[in-house]
Amino acid sequence: MRSFYILIVLALVGFTFTGLSQDYKKTGGLARLTGMGGNIYVADPFFTTINPAWNSEYDNFLMGDLGSNASTPFSAGGSGQYISANFRLNKNWTLGGILTRNDFNGFSIALLDPGTNNGLGLPFPGVVSTVNGIVGSGTVVPLDNNVEVIGTYSIGNTSVGLGVAYASTSNDFTPDTGAVTEGTASQIGVNLGILANLTRSFKVDAGVSFVLPSASFTPPVGTETNASQTIILVNIRGFWMHSSKVTVVPIVAFATATGSFETAGTTTDLNSFTSFAAGLGMNYTVDDFLFAGGILFNTNTLTIPGNAATSTPDLDNTAMNFPIWNLGMEWNMTDWFVARLGYIAITGRATAQVNGTTGINEFGTTFFLPTTRGFTVGVGFRLGDFSLDATVNEDVLRQGFNNIGGGGSTFTYLSTSYALP
Repeated sequence: MRSFYILIVLALVGFTFTGLSQDYKKTGGLARLTGMGGNIYVADPFFTTINPAWNSEYDNFLMGDLGSNASTPFSAGGSGQYISANFRLNKNWTLGGILTRNDFNGFSIALLDPGTNNGLGLPFPGVVSTVNGIVGSGTVVPLDNNVEVIGTYSIGNTSVGLGVAYASTSNDFTPDTGAVTEGTASQIGVNLGILANLTRSFKVDAGVSFVLPSASFTPPVGTETNASQTIILVNIRGFWMHSSKVTVVPIVAFATATGSFETAGTTTDLNSFTSFAAGLGMNYTVDDFLFAGGILFNTNTLTIPGNAATSTPDLDNTAMNFPIWNLGMEWNMTDWFVARLGYIAITGRATAQVNGTTGINEFGTTFFLPTTRGFTVGVGFRLGDFSLDATVNEDVLRQGFNNIGGGGSTFTYLSTSYALP
């Protein structure tokens, strides 16, 4: 299950810099971040999916995720695949785009209808699943194949980026006689980001994203059933170069999602979701070695709306995650091979409210994540301007020579990129 913590990891980024001029390596991806302990304190081109202003730094660049196994080994396709491209038009402008599927591993305007696709990992309904749950499964086709266009403008030490994404589906039936039946879904997303050097040692990164999914079904007789949501994500980050080796990275993020559905002429609120996160981390760089890590606080609230007609109150399910540790190391063992090691540890407390006979029953419990491991392992291969990064199944190291002829996967997630000459 993907918790909202994972979404925060994908939405936040730290980086190292030296003065006003940066030299970002045009390589990386989600596999790199995962191999470094789900790291939120390193620069990586994956975060162009969150803040479009980063495309000013990753220009003339192609990248994407090959993802993980779709089912059995050697099966076609994969889970979490996407592709992006960005080209510099002139000194000030870049233009790029992203193609994603409904299993995109990120939380931005590139993610489609997160409730229907379980992008939040919570009992948070999507618009398509809401409408289909009322009028019948398959009536509205779930959204897929999202298209995003990104433009950036840079002047001086400031870059501004704008991304716009759109996807839609339709499912119509037109009989030879009688009324037409129509099921539709659409989503428009807009994100705006800015990168600005306030001083030679301090940089601010601020961004906001709006995601607006909607779905509807018009029957041959009766009223329309429809659902819509508004999802907002805000990120504010500061980066202070304490020394030539150490960069301090404070992070603040906020997300909210609300919506409603209408059927038989009655409008009802959907479950709403709010999250806040604040963290402090650092980058420590010596030659080709990078250590990045920090601690994060995250609180989430899922509100299930009550019903005034039945005197049912609102119910709040909450989760407070603290501390969240993300630690990672990366070093170039040779010119063509990069090794990575990371560690993730999360302590949290969840509370759930349930209607009782005379009032509300509340349950609370402590939990720990991830459930399967703390350590992560990753590798990177550099062949000229081409890169292939992988998250390694750490059991490969434990199995040793037993891997020869074995049936287990060596790489669990793959990202690839190419820096155009």
